[in-house]
Amino acid sequence: MPNITTKNERLDGMCELVETARRWIDEPLPDSAMVRECIDGVLHTRTGRLLRSAPNINAKPLGNVFWHLLNWHTSGGYLGTLFNCQWKCCDIARARGLDITGEDLYSMLETLAIVTRGGSSRFFGSGRRVFWCRASR
Repeated sequence: MPNITTKNERLDGMCELVETARRWIDEPLPDSAMVRECIDGVLHTRTGRLLRSAPNINAKPLGNVFWHLLNWHTSGGYLGTLFNCQWKCCDIARARGLDITGEDLYSMLETLAIVTRGGSSRFFGSGRRVFWCRASR
């Protein structure tokens, strides 16, 4: 019989990975509850695997942004996705009345995406430098 991982097992394992990474990462990460909400939002209910498409923004806003960031670091890296995610993060921070700005929330979710991918990103190096240089002008 194959070893089947349920959604809760995978969710717990990924959250534990992020908590472990907090010790050696200088970048800010979302709090534990927000990490759990993000990861829970991108996992399939029955299989525990990553969803093939983004969850509904109205039902799972953090899951939606987190899914797009995970996908961006895996795929071709269309820069419009990052601008869209930043905009969504501003809306989420405002709607939830968070003590952080949308820009800070975006930075935390991007760091979370890279941590959950094991530190790998196809565009983490040069693409990110180009994007932030142009965005800061």
